[in-house]
Amino acid sequence: MRLLAYAAMAASLWGGATILPAAAQSIEVNEESVNRQLDLAGRQRMLAQRMAKQFCYARSGVEVMENVDELRKAHDLFARTHRGLVHGDDEQGLFEEGDASVVATWGDVDMIWAMADRTYADMLSGEVVSPEDFGNTMKLSSELVSRANDLVSQIRTVYGEHMGDVGHGGALLVDLYGRQRMLSQKLSKEVCLAAYRHDVDATRAELDATIKVFDNSINAFIDGLAIAGIPQAPTPEIEAQLRLARDIWVPVRPTAVSVARGRATSLSELGAFNREMDRFLVEMNKAVGMLASHQSAQPGA
Repeated sequence: MRLLAYAAMAASLWGGATILPAAAQSIEVNEESVNRQLDLAGRQRMLAQRMAKQFCYARSGVEVMENVDELRKAHDLFARTHRGLVHGDDEQGLFEEGDASVVATWGDVDMIWAMADRTYADMLSGEVVSPEDFGNTMKLSSELVSRANDLVSQIRTVYGEHMGDVGHGGALLVDLYGRQRMLSQKLSKEVCLAAYRHDVDATRAELDATIKVFDNSINAFIDGLAIAGIPQAPTPEIEAQLRLARDIWVPVRPTAVSVARGRATSLSELGAFNREMDRFLVEMNKAVGMLASHQSAQPGA
């Protein structure tokens, strides 16, 4: 499999073979459905990192069956949500997309997804994945996150009038909380890649940078960071949930730091780190939901 060949294939698929036919939709475009659209579009960034992470751990011999199973779940959820963001999906609460600029931005995501999906499908069907294809897929995962982020921004721009009194500022804060979900998977992926010496210098440097962003963000959500326009946790319950998530991260942080500095790590330690970052993901996801509910409940929202 070659990256340029994938690109040609993806271009030929745009507009047809990568998506299922549209079903009749009953979801209206309103404040609730737009917020749902934004949340699931934002979740795609996390799933893109999660697929790459599970792929890395499984291929590296860390709890292989468990990570392949989680890869399959993340893959199938990404694929379904990807289709739903254009064609709609009643069960996910997604409306059928009617704005040409959002559809075009979705097409950019689709092109990268078609390239990455080929290798994931090989892995999930038991095919041997070459080092070259593995490396290409890791690069594609980062590009997929970037394109998915563009889609979130475009949805926010087009449907801003439906965001209620919370508006863009509130949507951006929910999005920042949501980004922490993605960072948990990105960080775990980079620990795996660095531990197994994939593009060593670049990966360690990126891991070090991700740790700093991860630390700064979770602390800012709890305490506030005025210079960045981030308010402190708006309720005691949300603060407690954020602290719960941070308490999962703090004990395993030294593993990430030591891997970034080049220390060798055992399979068991990597497996434990991966599981704890998944626990963080679960608790951070709860914080995202709590913030979204809090904002929706505000007077005039």
